[in-house]
Amino acid sequence: MKVKEGLLIGELGQQVNLPTQTIRYYERLGLLDPPERTQSRYRVYSEQTIERLRFIQKAKLFGLSLDEIKQLIEIRNRGVSPCANLKAMVKEHLDELDNHIQEMLAFRQELASRYEQINALLLASPAAHSEASFNGRICGLIEREKEDKT
Repeated sequence: MKVKEGLLIGELGQQVNLPTQTIRYYERLGLLDPPERTQSRYRVYSEQTIERLRFIQKAKLFGLSLDEIKQLIEIRNRGVSPCANLKAMVKEHLDELDNHIQEMLAFRQELASRYEQINALLLASPAAHSEASFNGRICGLIEREKEDKT
């Protein structure tokens, strides 16, 4: 009979503050080594698994995806330091974030311009946008936008 040495999945989840479903998911993805099992087939986890889960949690704070974290783990398992790879991954995320920020700033400008147009139209002629002038439209200010572009 095999004696339990380590933590059951619920105990592990409590130690690292993760749901058991997440731990199983990480196993399926290959982020965790398959755990040993008791005779009754319960998963038993070692201290190394706690360390791996904490690494995953910290790596996620760098904005890394689970695939990227898995790549780092695989590189380390080959006996190579993955720190240069981490640097490249973080740089790529920074570049993507900078692009997204620029897109969001451009969208904000466009939205602010539309807001000013709506405000000006409503101030200039509040009655022109009454229920009677909708002619089956949901909001004439939006449909007007399409007509202006065509």
